[in-house]
Amino acid sequence: MCGELDMPQLAVVGSQSAGKSSVLETNVGRDFLPRGSGIVTRGPLVLQLIHTPVSESSNQTYTEWAQFLHIDKRFTDFIEIRREIEQETFRVAGQNKGTSANSLSTCGYAA
Repeated sequence: MCGELDMPQLAVVGSQSAGKSSVLETNVGRDFLPRGSGIVTRGPLVLQLIHTPVSESSNQTYTEWAQFLHIDKRFTDFIEIRREIEQETFRVAGQNKGTSANSLSTCGYAA
């Protein structure tokens, strides 16, 4: 096989409170997206999932983490991941219920 391998992609589109975030969390297998009433996810979220096998000789203490493009930090607590999404949404889209066309990009790593 030659050339690049196209990875599967999933676009979740729908009206407000239609369950788009639930679809993403089901695919990831973890609760990590903000919850609330009304409009909560107020901009595009680009989520890249990366499989990272852990070798037996590795002294790594965690097997799942996330990294955002806007901050140089490794998040291993899914509650902190949710908080970071909320904080970056507030920064980009404002504290009210405004929306943003700017995407929030994150990579999720798991064994």
